[in-house]
Amino acid sequence: MAYKSLEIENLDFYQLESLEVGITSNCNFQCNYCCAYQRNDAQFISGKEIIRILDDIPTLKRIRLSGGEVTLKYQDCLDVVTYCSTRGISTQLNTNGSLLNEDRIRRLRDAGLSNIHISFNFTSADKFSAYYKLPGSVYEKILNNIRLCVALKLETVLETLLFVETQNNIIAISECVYQLGVRIHEIQNGIMIKHSGWNAITARDELKRSMTELIEMKQVDTVLYLTCMDRFFEALGLREQQDVHFSRCIDGKKQLHLHSNGDVLICELCHPVVIGNIYQGTSLKEIYLNKPAPLTDFLNKQPCLALDALYPNGYM
Repeated sequence: MAYKSLEIENLDFYQLESLEVGITSNCNFQCNYCCAYQRNDAQFISGKEIIRILDDIPTLKRIRLSGGEVTLKYQDCLDVVTYCSTRGISTQLNTNGSLLNEDRIRRLRDAGLSNIHISFNFTSADKFSAYYKLPGSVYEKILNNIRLCVALKLETVLETLLFVETQNNIIAISECVYQLGVRIHEIQNGIMIKHSGWNAITARDELKRSMTELIEMKQVDTVLYLTCMDRFFEALGLREQQDVHFSRCIDGKKQLHLHSNGDVLICELCHPVVIGNIYQGTSLKEIYLNKPAPLTDFLNKQPCLALDALYPNGYM
């Protein structure tokens, strides 16, 4: 399955085709934009348990392993990737990249990992250290691990979150992504995250300027995925074109989030509403046949925090 293919195709019906699994909410970073549900609650879910859950969902096409930092539970990740490969389920690993090494990357690739998704917001060790309060050596290790992923021919996606420190440096970040050998760059639009307190939203004009410049400067062999902009990109005067995709939101429609304590959420990032718990009788196999009331309400209203932040009074 191509990266983000579920977000590009038409949403003709609702069923569970993608599951994001929060293996652990613990992390070796303390990012102030982190949206992890129940962050650092010491909960985790084993690979064996995840496989048991997945075995009961015949409609699945993709699994995203997230955290916290997923590689704190590396073996569990490897077990899930191996299982999914036998079922033809696409797998994505969301990581900060700091705990990887050549052996770990090689084993994930050989197990059948579809793609590795690494956060990438800064172009120098100094800027990285100033923001994350971590040694510059961590940044250098992440760069090396990105290069290893590319060299080992593991599909690699670098994601940049838009906030003040990145929106004004987006071209330099894009150039750095390209120099690292990565040809898939995802831009995550900043949104207000009530449960984490994050509210560093890019102003409308700045978003239009930075994305226009990014698209114009895009290398011909690079694919851009622009996330949390699908509801208003045309209002900004932007347009989809070859290898420039405004990824459609499938949260609550084809994708749900499973936390390590069993809670099922509509979306960990934008709409962390609990709609059930697999240890309290919720069936993921039947969740769209017998929709919980909060899920029905979400599907009827289809709220969008990114749209509300930029166009509080609408844009029509």
